Amino acid sequence: MIEFHIDYFRITIHSETYSCVNLYNEYFANYLGILRSLDHGAKGYKGVLASSLGFQLKHTPGADRVYCTFEFPGKACKAIPPEIFGLFYQVLKFGEQKINVNRIDIAFDGVEFTPQQFYKVIIDDVNRSPLDKPIVRSLTQRENLELRNEPLKEKEDKSSIGRETCYFGSRYSERYLRLYNMRGPNRLEIEYKGDRAGIVAEDLLNSDLDINTLFKKSIAHLRDFIDIDKPWWHKFINDVNRAYAKIIKANEVTLEKKKNWVFTQTSATIAALYEIEGPTFINELIYIGQERMYRNCSPLLSMYGKNERT
Repeated sequence: MIEFHIDYFRITIHSETYSCVNLYNEYFANYLGILRSLDHGAKGYKGVLASSLGFQLKHTPGADRVYCTFEFPGKACKAIPPEIFGLFYQVLKFGEQKINVNRIDIAFDGVEFTPQQFYKVIIDDVNRSPLDKPIVRSLTQRENLELRNEPLKEKEDKSSIGRETCYFGSRYSERYLRLYNMRGPNRLEIEYKGDRAGIVAEDLLNSDLDINTLFKKSIAHLRDFIDIDKPWWHKFINDVNRAYAKIIKANEVTLEKKKNWVFTQTSATIAALYEIEGPTFINELIYIGQERMYRNCSPLLSMYGKNERT
């Protein structure tokens, strides 16, 4: 049976240090213990508070900036029930607290396919004839693929000799995948960073926190990154659809800005033409606009779930 869990979580909260400490004490102290001050800072921070299992609360960035970063490595994540992460996140959102999820990793333990299988199917897809049906769908450049073999090393659970790790994607991109068996069973991990981490965290944590729902949503976002036409992959994804999650940049025009532009720049002309030609002009205007809107307004349509032609 596949075990699913959050394996790394990093979130920046734009609030005073004392408020962040209070948040930690309310939601995480029962699982990770009390905070203690370290005698050193961290990159970009003058102070660090730590607790058990590697958790760190980084504070005091300097230059009159006010924010803290909560960093939960794998062991700390495993000690905290998903519903606690969800409650913590939802309280921040409900309070309209400015936050940034910088990274979230998702792990699937016990997948039935091996690093060698995963590597081979991508290589086979690269080398297929242009006339053959694609086996793999991914936007990641295929040169970012590596298989590391350690044939003489024993697995950590001492089940056998020989370790394999397959890496897919770039460590510098917003999505990066690892599949390995060094601990024993095959384990698939996907790392999300930057804007992509924020989208995944929002989908997982700001909704129903049932473990089965979280698992399905995690599969959906994984399929946005890579999909494979093989029986062992089909069994793993179990008919879960893609998330089709799109990143909307902060500088993309909003609905309100679009409406304001229409009202201030074109409304008088539209009203005059309507007065002259009547409904025929409006129908023609909408018809021409619909032909162009998927090309010119795709981000805005995606924001409101209208990005597919009907």
